[in-house]
Amino acid sequence: MSGCPRCKITAPATCCNIHDASAFSTFGSLLPKPPRASQCSHLPKYTKDKKDYKLEEVLLDWHKDKTVAIYRWACLNDHGAIVMTNTMLNRIIDCVHHQKILTCQDLKRETGWMNSDRFGDEVVKLIQQHAMPTASLLVSTPLRHRGAAIDTELADGPLSLSLSHLTTIFSASGDNSNIPTKHRSRCSACGQEGHNARNQVCPKHPSHVSTSDKENVSPPTYPHA
Repeated sequence: MSGCPRCKITAPATCCNIHDASAFSTFGSLLPKPPRASQCSHLPKYTKDKKDYKLEEVLLDWHKDKTVAIYRWACLNDHGAIVMTNTMLNRIIDCVHHQKILTCQDLKRETGWMNSDRFGDEVVKLIQQHAMPTASLLVSTPLRHRGAAIDTELADGPLSLSLSHLTTIFSASGDNSNIPTKHRSRCSACGQEGHNARNQVCPKHPSHVSTSDKENVSPPTYPHA
């Protein structure tokens, strides 16, 4: 474009940061990106109980005392307690009710309080002293002596205990002297126990007698039912 040296438009030596990126390196931001904050828990609605109100009272007293200790009485009278906001205090109470704050890391993650590193230990200590204790999931049941199991069952009412059930109870208690024994049958032919005259185990059963001797052997007498 024509014109005098003063008003003549000339082409710039540097185009833009896309074509000449090195020319704009000094204008880059040197501020590091802050770390991404951890996501806090979503708390359902609830009704405050006595322990919640007690913790709220304790935190309010601590809040005022800490403001006076750091910024003096004049700040408390003019601006109120400024160590933490009321919204932050209520968030702490809500998280404690749902057992979300147990350590300083939990306090910082759930509330995002900028003074967590400075006063977190004091707040967590107050929470441990006044918050609702965590219920134990493990329930211990005292063991009962097996020898007393029979007395308990008999006291409940009439019942029929089988031989195997009684044997199990006495064996568990270590007392085998009173275990009832099963009646063993006795053979009427040979007099031995464990079988009867009709069983082929009996030595006097007809199956054990030879053919030549069957004529001289009288048949066994069977007991009448």
